[in-house]
Amino acid sequence: MKYIFELNHPKHYYQFKYVMQQLKEDGHEIHVLARDKDVLLNVLRDEHVSYEIFGVHKKTLRDKIIGTPRLLINYYRIAKREKPDVIVSKASFYGTIIAKIVRAKSVIFPDSEVVTVTNRYVVPLATKVVTPSSFGLDYGKKHIRIGGLFEDCYLAPSIFQADGTIVEKYGLKRPYAVLRFVGWYANHDVNNNGFTFDEKMQLIRAIEPYMTVYISSEKALPMELRKYQLPTPSNQIHSVLSYADLYLGDSQTMATEAALLGTPAIRSNSFVGPNDMTNFKVLEQKYGLLRNIRSFGDVVKVVSDYAQQSRKEDWQQKKENYFALVGNANQTIVELLENIQ
Repeated sequence: MKYIFELNHPKHYYQFKYVMQQLKEDGHEIHVLARDKDVLLNVLRDEHVSYEIFGVHKKTLRDKIIGTPRLLINYYRIAKREKPDVIVSKASFYGTIIAKIVRAKSVIFPDSEVVTVTNRYVVPLATKVVTPSSFGLDYGKKHIRIGGLFEDCYLAPSIFQADGTIVEKYGLKRPYAVLRFVGWYANHDVNNNGFTFDEKMQLIRAIEPYMTVYISSEKALPMELRKYQLPTPSNQIHSVLSYADLYLGDSQTMATEAALLGTPAIRSNSFVGPNDMTNFKVLEQKYGLLRNIRSFGDVVKVVSDYAQQSRKEDWQQKKENYFALVGNANQTIVELLENIQ
């Protein structure tokens, strides 16, 4: 069969990386579509992945609306030429609607219950919806649940091995903390927020007496923070997180990645609370791998405590306990895609 994989974020590539490799080994054809967003194209180039750009990510709601027809036209032209049997995406409106037009099947992989666009528009169009087993919504007969989290696809110990030269090669000074700040211009980020500039400065001051601070940022850092810029290539971030002694950020994805790599992880943004996404609740309440904190005052207290006293050994044990309980997500997904009805 022929598959189109649509990628809109670095995580999408990593999530589907080994699935695409296995499908190729099984004799199927793969065509990668990518949107020019964040560092995705840099990651694909560093990983030597052949891809085709179908559009550019727009930051404002107005630009997103204006740009949608062009994205759909580009996507349709590519799909009409490639004639896929299946279009795979994280949870793409573009992919599911084009699949309907070209009479292909579509499979989506949402893991955030709070994304209105996915629930209202994308799920009804999709052939199959695949989520973690802990996902809090039910999409009926088309809904397939798998064990663990989607980050397992690329961070399971049987798959991921950290680059042991990363610390020395790029001059990282241990112990170190990785701070991740997102841009807050994705569709699902509307009316939500993370740390302000002043709060970022307070966090740095709380950590710096005990650890070196490195910042990974979705948008350009202001002059005052540029000296903290993480010096490593984008495709090495998981090795960087693996050797970190602390992770703190307002990012969704990287918080999960740090936790599953056995690094003490703290996540704080306006999503945190009673209606937070299930995967973050499970990581905290069931496995103890993540701290979700909404109050900035509480964040400062916890991060100060974590910076002063290492919890790395505890997190490594929690990580081992987690992966001992979950199955092989990649194999499950490959079998699903090869046998889609």
